[in-house]
Amino acid sequence: MRHILVMGICGTGKTTVAGLLAAHLRRPLVEADDHHAAEAIERMARGEALTDIDRWDWLDRVAEAAINAGSSTVIACSALKRAYRARLVERLGHMDIVFLQGSRPLVTARMSRRTAHYMPTSLIDSQLADLEPPEGDNVLTLEITDPPDRLAAAAYDFVTRSQDTARPANS
Repeated sequence: MRHILVMGICGTGKTTVAGLLAAHLRRPLVEADDHHAAEAIERMARGEALTDIDRWDWLDRVAEAAINAGSSTVIACSALKRAYRARLVERLGHMDIVFLQGSRPLVTARMSRRTAHYMPTSLIDSQLADLEPPEGDNVLTLEITDPPDRLAAAAYDFVTRSQDTARPANS
């Protein structure tokens, strides 16, 4: 079974949807935010966007956490650029991707209501500028206007179909 990446910009509900999906699938959840360096969190809290250089070691730590958690995890990670997703695939193998997307006003409203999170709304524009939407048969794009349980259910259906078709016929 493959790893599953739940991705999108800040405020799209990656952690919530990935957590629900992991629970449905009975797989470990890897939350990428838990693997940021303290300096990176401080910079983002000040409204400073991270660079590619800032993200390489973080992505490696996320991949290592997924490897340590098991052969098939659900990963909540922004993974905004193709190169970031390629870095994860390089370490973890082919992944199914659930891409959460929403309008800037909706994401801003959601982030404005959050408490106890370091990411300010001022970083939405830099995240949107970096975003390279994923493409391919292994990608499900979901609009975040639906409630998280419905998004997780759609992701579950997609992943179970995708991973069933990826199995050899005699397994």
